[in-house]
Amino acid sequence: MRKTNKENIRKYETLFLDNRYPSGRNGKVVYIRPEYHERLLRIVQMTREEKTTLYSYIDNIFEHHFKEFGIDITDFFNERNKPIL
Repeated sequence: MRKTNKENIRKYETLFLDNRYPSGRNGKVVYIRPEYHERLLRIVQMTREEKTTLYSYIDNIFEHHFKEFGIDITDFFNERNKPIL
């Protein structure tokens, strides 16, 4: 089991629990497995000072994912979608 420390917890909060987008009204509907949905809700409910929305939390996860793997995703796409000419 991995040990956590306060610095890792603060880093996680900064990356994922920042409530930059309080509403998902302009977004799209996406379906999430019920067990993941429950986990996500429990995590965002732990934020006390600024209530982080589920929309904001998921958006932060995607933003981090695309920053972390953006070049790999682009390379993966380009390898499978060769130009016609």
